[in-house]
Amino acid sequence: MADKVEQQIPSDNVDKRSEEPIASDVQPTAEAEEMVAEETFQLTIKLPGGKGSDIKIIASPREAIHDIKQSVMESPETCAHSCFYLALNGKRLNDFAELGEIEGMTTETELQLVEDTYTERDVRLHINRLRDLLGGPYKANPSAVGIDSGISYLTAVTGEIDEEIVPESERKVEDLFSKDPIPEHAFTDADLNASSKLSEFVPPTFQRLAPQCLKSLTLSGWNPVPHARRLKGDLLYLTVSTLENENFNITASTQGFFVNNSNNAKFDPSRKSGGKKMQAHSLIKLLQQVSGQFATNFTALQDFITRHHMLEVLPVNTYFPAHPWAVQAPEHVFDPARPAEPLLNFGSDAVESLRDWNDELQSHRELPKTNLQERVLRERLVNKVQSEFTEAAVRGAVAVVNGSVVPLNPLEPEDAHMYVYNNIFFSKGNDGRGTFEALGADEAAHVATGKDLEGVKIFNSVDAAGLYTLGSVIVDYKGVRVVAQSIVPGIFRRQDENSIVYGSVDNGAQISADPKFHETIGNEIAKSLHLSEHALLDDSKQETKLYTSQETKGLLGADGRRYLLDLYRLNPVDIEFQEKECVEKDGTPAYPHKMTLLRPELMGLYWEHRFREWVKAKTEEIKKERQLANGGEEKKPSEEKSESEEEPKTEESEEAKEEKKEEEEEDIKIDVSEFKLTFNPDVFTSAKLGGDAETIKEQEQAVRDASKFLNEEIIPSLVLDFASYAISPLDGDALTKAMHRRGINMRYLGKVAELVALSEDKRIEHIQQLATQEMIVRCCKRILRKYLADCSLEETSACVSHFLNCLFGREVNAKPKPELPEGKTRNDYAWAMLSPNMLESELKQQVLRRFRYKLADDYFSSIKPLPTLREFCLRVGIQLEARDYRFKAYTEEERAAIAAEESAKARIKDQQQRQSSRSKRGNKNKNKEEHTTRARRSTTFIAEDIQNVMPTVKQATGRSVFAEETFEAGKMSLAQGHRQLGLELLLESLTLHEQTYGFLHPETSKCYATLAMIYHHGEDREAALDLQRKAVIAAERTNGVDHPETIHHYLNLGLFEHAAGRTKLALRYLKHALFYWDLVYGPGHPDSATADNNAGVMLQSLRDYPTSTKFFERACATQENILGKDHVLTATGYHVLAKAYTFLGDFNKALNVERTAFGVFEKKLGAEDPRTKESDMWLKELTSNALLSAQRAREQAAQSAVRPSGATAAVVPNGNAQQASQQPGEMPIEDVLQYINGDSSRTTPRKGKKKSQNKRH
Repeated sequence: MADKVEQQIPSDNVDKRSEEPIASDVQPTAEAEEMVAEETFQLTIKLPGGKGSDIKIIASPREAIHDIKQSVMESPETCAHSCFYLALNGKRLNDFAELGEIEGMTTETELQLVEDTYTERDVRLHINRLRDLLGGPYKANPSAVGIDSGISYLTAVTGEIDEEIVPESERKVEDLFSKDPIPEHAFTDADLNASSKLSEFVPPTFQRLAPQCLKSLTLSGWNPVPHARRLKGDLLYLTVSTLENENFNITASTQGFFVNNSNNAKFDPSRKSGGKKMQAHSLIKLLQQVSGQFATNFTALQDFITRHHMLEVLPVNTYFPAHPWAVQAPEHVFDPARPAEPLLNFGSDAVESLRDWNDELQSHRELPKTNLQERVLRERLVNKVQSEFTEAAVRGAVAVVNGSVVPLNPLEPEDAHMYVYNNIFFSKGNDGRGTFEALGADEAAHVATGKDLEGVKIFNSVDAAGLYTLGSVIVDYKGVRVVAQSIVPGIFRRQDENSIVYGSVDNGAQISADPKFHETIGNEIAKSLHLSEHALLDDSKQETKLYTSQETKGLLGADGRRYLLDLYRLNPVDIEFQEKECVEKDGTPAYPHKMTLLRPELMGLYWEHRFREWVKAKTEEIKKERQLANGGEEKKPSEEKSESEEEPKTEESEEAKEEKKEEEEEDIKIDVSEFKLTFNPDVFTSAKLGGDAETIKEQEQAVRDASKFLNEEIIPSLVLDFASYAISPLDGDALTKAMHRRGINMRYLGKVAELVALSEDKRIEHIQQLATQEMIVRCCKRILRKYLADCSLEETSACVSHFLNCLFGREVNAKPKPELPEGKTRNDYAWAMLSPNMLESELKQQVLRRFRYKLADDYFSSIKPLPTLREFCLRVGIQLEARDYRFKAYTEEERAAIAAEESAKARIKDQQQRQSSRSKRGNKNKNKEEHTTRARRSTTFIAEDIQNVMPTVKQATGRSVFAEETFEAGKMSLAQGHRQLGLELLLESLTLHEQTYGFLHPETSKCYATLAMIYHHGEDREAALDLQRKAVIAAERTNGVDHPETIHHYLNLGLFEHAAGRTKLALRYLKHALFYWDLVYGPGHPDSATADNNAGVMLQSLRDYPTSTKFFERACATQENILGKDHVLTATGYHVLAKAYTFLGDFNKALNVERTAFGVFEKKLGAEDPRTKESDMWLKELTSNALLSAQRAREQAAQSAVRPSGATAAVVPNGNAQQASQQPGEMPIEDVLQYINGDSSRTTPRKGKKKSQNKRH
């Protein structure tokens, strides 16, 4: 639920659905965990080197020996070892043997670590491991597709922790008006009204560079090893430059590493004298022996790495990592070994880099899945190879677009070029062969590639035996869409006509239907997707029956496997939209293409809707049959019911319920197989349909009804969900996912915006803004894509910066000048002729054309610059320098200051010109240099701001059905009150997620977060914190550091830390989350009130009442603006604010605010409601205090009438809680505070919020 702010705020504020099941104790699971703990192995690994050198490892019986070896290599104490084997009683253990299967293995076995002989591959792995360690957790990689790939800021935000976790039983009730100074915290002296600065996108405490241990470590120029030395055991030669400025030539041999006598001029591979100091089995140990600074700094490096969470250091290898859109310009460091990385990774002949992707994918899919262990292994391997395929495909696509790959068909037009690179087939996502000419040419082809990938996902999720899909990835880079696919064996060795045995290659001229294909599709695919078997006619009028559309092709590969290709027409046409919008009318241009298909989610929803209707009708039919069978006696009571409706309702309510239950149980006997509803994907297309006219008419009507269902039911229900806050998206991506989950295509974004605008409901005003922003971003992406496609690589940054200036910088410069190469004019480039006014009119036209929505004339002024810039950069793949860009015009004062500065510069220049000619020349050059570096920008963006243009990726990621089903079953069990079963299922699901998806995956992140919330409610603070930290890191590294899901995880982490007694740390997390919230959306989102309330409660516990009151005021302002002053939720906010003012000692404000709250409660809830009564009690307390304060003020004013006016100010509370408590006229504050606190100093403010949150849901 990425688009919903869930369980953000104190434990009282959680969604009711997740609140109820979390009431019972956690003990049952503790017992279950103990049972598991008894089965684990507590291994002792004896290290080479004598007494006392051993490590302890806890492992499960399922873990293999190579997993234990990996743990040894990753441990700071033993990271020097990489080439070794483990032995039990002197006998070498097989690396792939599982612990539970090894003979003689007990739960407390002692294993020996034995140093092994090296091979050339082992040496390369050892050197790579050392290079990874020396680079630290954030090693810059210029060869990666993006900057700061999969980065996490959790350690930087956490900083030094100076608080302990305190169990609630041991906590002291703090003196709320203690005279001790308020502890310093994240919001001390912070300006809450200031907007987030993009220059602070990377936390200032973020430490990127690890301690330096060596100047350089590189492969020697004496490589490769000569033949004679190979016979001596030499494998590789290295050159190391230490921090002491010493150079060492090192030999990697089969027995380890040693310093040799070679230098750059002379080859002498003999071992250098110096005894044991000059040799070691591990390169790390050798370097520690020869360099004192390496030994010292390597210890500091290990400390630096271990300060980070394990998940921050692990590579993201089962999901395409996230890349931030705003980055600090990376510092490029000298590393002579970097160009040799391919050699170190893949060996001299690079055989390890060449893989048969298709065979790997299909072989993994063919693995057995008869039991849980087999299913998990199969899904893990499929996910891993899919992720590696994606990484290779992205690199290949970039190479294709940059012109580094020679096409297979160079004589054909460029749009029709095809490529093979790294055993992956690449083609452009446009209509190079005229296939989609009638449907919209390139526009339709572009959509078809996305739909094809969607089809691959669907087929993979059905997981039908005997049918295979290709590995598929879509890469959009520099305005070009590239489709990457694994290669079907034999496809280049024979004609398409021979290998295509299902569907049609020539648009229906000839149609094939292999019986085996047809049967396999009918058995599983057609049932799952509700596809109807339908007849098609080819050019010779011969009838052929298919389940899929005629464009879908069944191919028989040379490996004997049956592949399905071109799956873009799995779902039927959205005929209602096509008939109304794909034609020009009333000044609105026609929709750009006719590839307007319904989404698979909608087909599922519509099928379920019709199925429920059918069951209801069938139930009624059975009831009538029973009534007739009973002689029709029950008809009269039903007739009487209409005459006197109220009597039967009251008298028979309980009996009626029981009877209904019994009837429902009997009605389960309805034969579900009688319900028939299938969809023909070829209706309303150019395909020639066969069969009788009646059947065709029925099939057409089914598709038309589904299309109407989308317009008449689903879209209005989405708007209702927005209004009830069932979903509350924070950005365009969350809005897109919310629409897609309900089966709504993005072409309906304009309709959603219109419906929201028609409702005139302030509660969903933010949806109107988001929808408009999303339409603008999507159209901008298409316009820029057109310009970028014609740009050379070196023009890209100038093109992007000029486009951004036209979009966002018109107030700073209404006529921005593009940065052009020397000797070129604007007329040489299409993008250079773009102006803000041209872009504005183009955007209006594109939004009208693509979304059927008319933008307001002043829409440019209503754009939120930073949120829109963020969305745009993420969609196009732009990485900007994180700095403060100016979007508003200079004020008169700023212009005056600039003029004064310019005149001062002119005076300095005049003085310099009076100097001697030689000096003058030098100074002029220097001054010119300074002027260019400090020159004030004439535009918002310049080309140097564009740090990178990277590819955006769509992939057919696999889903672990079993892991997700277990997860849902666990949540359902909790909802039904079965806590023990629910928790066990969720823990089992977490294990499945980790094994299938890996630790770093969005799905695993969600699982961590759900379990963390459950442990939090069970008051197992440490377990909740540990899981929530993992959720944060996994979300940061796979979704993005400023993704809404990541922000929500940070807010919850703050909540959990506060509950554990570490409030200052909690506030750091909240500040970080609110900073990104402001960048992602800006102020005024409905859910931001909840986060503000949270911060206020935490600050109250630190006695910072002035700052906490500001947060409560901001929360009230948000609620009042959105819900209105008369809403119960707003009144609850006022009630909390009144308490905050009371803490401040400002009784007059507290009284006024509480009076407003009481008025709303009394009007909306009635005098007997607990909230109204509580508010009434507050009013009485506050009124008496206000009267006392006023009386004291009058007395003091009378006594000191001659004093200056400033002296009387002390009488009125000024926000300082300590001063307020010292005023003699305000002593009854203690009574008020006692009422606020009850038994605890923190319960009442949360209570107010709990009610407000529950009310919202």
